[in-house]
Amino acid sequence: MKIGIILFGLLAWISCNEEKIAKRDVETIESEGEWVNMLATDGCSWHFEIPAEDKTMTYYLPDDNSRKEIEKVLGKKEDSYSFTKVRIRYSLTGRKRDVQCGWGATNSYDEIAVYEITKK
Repeated sequence: MKIGIILFGLLAWISCNEEKIAKRDVETIESEGEWVNMLATDGCSWHFEIPAEDKTMTYYLPDDNSRKEIEKVLGKKEDSYSFTKVRIRYSLTGRKRDVQCGWGATNSYDEIAVYEITKK
């Protein structure tokens, strides 16, 4: 009986440790950018514009969990033309999301997980 309890405890301990090993490290990026809605001018609905190293803009969409943090800091999204300068700390999720654009079009942008955002 004691051997059974010891084996059960050992298996439980091993299974708990495997979860920690399965987690992967993600690169966190901190940058300035803008939270933008240009749908009213035939652009795209709410998205982030982050300057890239080559002076172009990179476009990102937040994941579902990040939207709550964004609304808490920047307020509820409205359907108006808007540019809000932000400082953002995020990581890429490896997924894509679609965003509504003018003339009924959609674009697919990289999805990000937002860890921290401040209004500038």
